[in-house]
Amino acid sequence: MPFLNVDPDSYHPIIYIRGFAMNQADIDETTADPFCGFNVGSTVYRARPSPAAPARFVFESPVMRLVTEHNYANVISQGLDLSSATFNADIPRRSIIVHHYYDQASELLGDGKTPSITQFAEDLDMLIARLYDRVITGLDGYQDKDRDFRCYLVAHSMGGLVARTFLQNPGLRRDPRNMRGRVLKLFTYATPHNGIDFGGFNVPSFLRSHEIDTFNRDEMADYLDLDARFHATKSVAWIPQSSLAASQIFTLIGTNRQDYEVALGLSRTFVGKGSDGLVKIENASLTGFNNENAIEEPCAKAFVFRSHSGFFGIVNSEEGYQNLQRFLFGDYRVDIWLDVNDVTLPPGDLATADAAGTLDGSYPVELIVSIRNKPWFLTRRVAVEDSAAVFEHHDLRVDPKPTPPVSKALSTVFLANWGKKDPDNPTVAYRMQLSVLMPDYQIDKRDASDNQYEGSKIFSGAAIIELKTDVVPWTATYWWESEAPGSSAPPVVRPLTLTPAPTGNTLIATIPVQSGGAVKIDATIRLIASKWS
Repeated sequence: MPFLNVDPDSYHPIIYIRGFAMNQADIDETTADPFCGFNVGSTVYRARPSPAAPARFVFESPVMRLVTEHNYANVISQGLDLSSATFNADIPRRSIIVHHYYDQASELLGDGKTPSITQFAEDLDMLIARLYDRVITGLDGYQDKDRDFRCYLVAHSMGGLVARTFLQNPGLRRDPRNMRGRVLKLFTYATPHNGIDFGGFNVPSFLRSHEIDTFNRDEMADYLDLDARFHATKSVAWIPQSSLAASQIFTLIGTNRQDYEVALGLSRTFVGKGSDGLVKIENASLTGFNNENAIEEPCAKAFVFRSHSGFFGIVNSEEGYQNLQRFLFGDYRVDIWLDVNDVTLPPGDLATADAAGTLDGSYPVELIVSIRNKPWFLTRRVAVEDSAAVFEHHDLRVDPKPTPPVSKALSTVFLANWGKKDPDNPTVAYRMQLSVLMPDYQIDKRDASDNQYEGSKIFSGAAIIELKTDVVPWTATYWWESEAPGSSAPPVVRPLTLTPAPTGNTLIATIPVQSGGAVKIDATIRLIASKWS
């Protein structure tokens, strides 16, 4: 059933860009699929790492859900789509278009030779230009197409690199109407924004079969126009703010490597822990930068226990779709940060070493976010899945010490009025579970974790946060779940002060994080809330 109270101005055409095809058979298979996998659903859900058995959970597919819930249309007419040279049908504003960039590389519709990623990006530019020409004006279209036409890019894996090449590389042959400026948002599923690593080494540039060298960072720096930035940082997970604002980009990151079965499981073996089976977690996020003032801004990100593809894949998942639709059409955005002021230790060897500057340790930070009346997580970062954020003890002891010494962007959640089970409820709410785990301390690089228990936590708590947006200014409250287990009424509801940020149209709220154990943490959850879409 369609959502009836979505802001109609948030709807724009969606262009889906599929991922890498590893061999000729895969290229031919995707060429023969009209939706390149965006129409694939699933009936299984892995609630925790195997060997736990999966549960049955039916997800119809992103295409099906966009059609049934948001009245999107598939752009196919008389056996033709927008990739067909003779396609001349009118296209409504709510349309799904697939970038069939592999057609020319197939032996079915092309010559079997794989073009470069820059060619794929140039073809995307022309596809958007054709889309602009065919989108209708008036009812089901745009009142003023020249002024209002925008599109969303939704990409899986290498498709995100095709989109970034289109956005970032000024040397491409382009349509003179500046189609790059028509892109409003970019959503990437499991894109290797910083390349692909096997066995701890980046894919070498000499692996040119079917353009595998596309994931080599030196090659990426070239086609993403990042040579100077790569030379300075050794990373290509950057996008200039002038190409597309970081605030308009979402990276969805998979954390389940165990269910990625490509190459009989060899891929997940060689890529290793902390991955979705193909892409390392640390390589799947993206940051915006501004050359003029060196300001860096992380793009929105969320983590889901899904593999790169397959039965438990990230595209054909409920969690993936929920993040997608809320990012594209949602009403509110909340960025979740952890600011750590200090960690203090009880008297003894650890405290002595800390004072001497010889103590170190890595603190895993877990975060799980869910929303009211929904059986899935919007983001899930836990140590057992290698997806926890981490901060180092030595970062708390740098001199001079910044304020705060450690600041970690944990995740971003998007909320929607139209997603409420009770439309008359004036609040949007979410549950945020945060844990800071005890590290394996080291003194002079030697283990010093005697008398510790594996899995011990310095802090662990879940807060329920309610945001009331039908008043001006907005108000918010929160309570700790430990004070109101289950769905019982909370005994203590605390006001959450929303303070306007110095710049931008955002509100900032903070929740203190303090532990009462022998090892004490002094930290703050910082929530940055804003109206979205």
